[in-house]
Amino acid sequence: MFKWIAGGLATFFSIRYLSRLQKASTNITSRIRVRIHKVNLTGIELKAMVQLQNPNPVALRLQHPFVKILHNNKLLGSSTVENTVIEISENSQKDFDLNIKSAGWLTLIQILGTRVVSDIRNGNPIALDIQTQIITRVNGLPYEQTENIILQL
Repeated sequence: MFKWIAGGLATFFSIRYLSRLQKASTNITSRIRVRIHKVNLTGIELKAMVQLQNPNPVALRLQHPFVKILHNNKLLGSSTVENTVIEISENSQKDFDLNIKSAGWLTLIQILGTRVVSDIRNGNPIALDIQTQIITRVNGLPYEQTENIILQL
């Protein structure tokens, strides 16, 4: 009889813990800022500042975030993939500075147009609508957030 009670309690607490982890992984919030870091002969290099916040009373384990920058659903650049697991303690946040390598100038001309690319090369002010996509895994569950922002030079 004691085995049944102990087994039932262990099952109850395991399910409760797993449901709290799943709820915590859906409550995570992310913020991203993107700026032009460098303009060189091979293309542009963007810098993405990603902030992941854990407002939960449970520590979370997450995969290092991967960021894609899109314009009209066409890829402008992406960060490098890192196979590291990071822990964010309860009620805290983690900041990441990611370098985004863009495609070459020819691809940028095809996606953005010649006028925008020449403005970037000359350092003229521009405002470009882009989509940022953060992809990671939180406690083994996939997490993806897409956000529309304006990139200014």
